[in-house]
Amino acid sequence: MTRINVDSDHIRQQADARHQRLTQQLPHADKYLTPHLPTPHTTLLRSGSLQLLKFEPVTSPQLHTPVLICYALVNRPWILDLSPQRSLIHRLLQQGIPVYLIDWGYPERCDRHLTLDDYLTDLLDRCTDSVRLDAGSNKVNLMGVCQGGVLSLCYSLLYPHKVRNLITLVTPADTAVDNFTLSQLTRTIDLDLTSRTYGNIPGSLLNEIFTLLQPMRLGLEKRIVASRQLCDNDNQVQHFLRMEQWLQDCPDLAGAALQDFIQLFFRDNALMSEAGFELADSLLKPHDLSPPLLNIYGSRDQLVPPAASAALGKLAQGKDYTEVALDAGHIGVLNGGKALTTLPPLIYNWLQEREPHRISGSP
Repeated sequence: MTRINVDSDHIRQQADARHQRLTQQLPHADKYLTPHLPTPHTTLLRSGSLQLLKFEPVTSPQLHTPVLICYALVNRPWILDLSPQRSLIHRLLQQGIPVYLIDWGYPERCDRHLTLDDYLTDLLDRCTDSVRLDAGSNKVNLMGVCQGGVLSLCYSLLYPHKVRNLITLVTPADTAVDNFTLSQLTRTIDLDLTSRTYGNIPGSLLNEIFTLLQPMRLGLEKRIVASRQLCDNDNQVQHFLRMEQWLQDCPDLAGAALQDFIQLFFRDNALMSEAGFELADSLLKPHDLSPPLLNIYGSRDQLVPPAASAALGKLAQGKDYTEVALDAGHIGVLNGGKALTTLPPLIYNWLQEREPHRISGSP
């Protein structure tokens, strides 16, 4: 057996030095935290906890059709505008794309009765109409992120006349693929009991579930790496603290809507159904999806397996479909350095090719 030599004095000295540096840094941690959504914006619409945000342009608009971002109901959308240095929204604005964002907010107790139908035919539809009116455009470019991508797919099936182009990011389409741990987990949950017990499902409970999907990576490993990297680099300190703040900012989920979502898209795998599925008093057939679709996902995504997202290509056979796999994980697609460099011009060029009328002076 090979003997392992451990220099306990050296290990103790390293630990003490890191502890001292971190202790010196922590009292000044607030200086690294910028306000949520630091890119300038105004509120175009309020409805209960929901806000529809309009971001101020940073250059001359190059597209007439605006982008409306539909984020997931889980977590908060400011991962897309984490800091002035790490903002997908700001990078899109730099491309001359008009950007609007739905912030679903924190559901109140009375929101526990909101169904998936309510989110689609009332809240999301009102946001879409508000953006169309404000931008003077008869359609929007709808961008859905993760669960918001599923909502956007459904909305595009319900209201195809309001959606010019559809963009999905890290979106689960086929929930029956191998190694989809979250999908397998939802099959064991007693939805009725959970809804009766909590009403709105606590965000803190959901956060614990997500952490348990990757306990070592999101727990001990992250903290060990952080202790080595965060002492001497202000940019890394800021990014780590902002990410930790965002990860812990989990809103509750409306109980009825979550029941609908899990039943339809995890247990019934509705988006892969040839026969279609019932939603909002309509029979929706995924293969009838008509807007051009740009599907972006991470090849190293451990939350939504790449195969689950790539399955959207099956729905768009023979149609205008573009698929882009980034060498990134789930969050890396939204906030990683490569994504922030690659995605904004890619999205602009893809949309510009499908814009019916060019703005004067645009390239």
